[in-house]
Amino acid sequence: MEQYQEIIVLIIVGIAASIAGYKLYRKFTNPLSGCSGCASDCSGCQLQDLKKEIEEKKRLKEAREQQFRVTE
Repeated sequence: MEQYQEIIVLIIVGIAASIAGYKLYRKFTNPLSGCSGCASDCSGCQLQDLKKEIEEKKRLKEAREQQFRVTE
């Protein structure tokens, strides 16, 4: 009975390793496939969202600094 359990565990681990390997292969061979590069809209691109967030924080910081200068 233990042999069957070991075989089943090995099959499950093999499938999991295959899926992980396949996903890593796809990630490194074509990393921009989800965004199709930056030439498209990229509305779901995490990098674009991060850039927007950084720009917004920078703009808010500049506005606060300018407001602080005016109140002095």
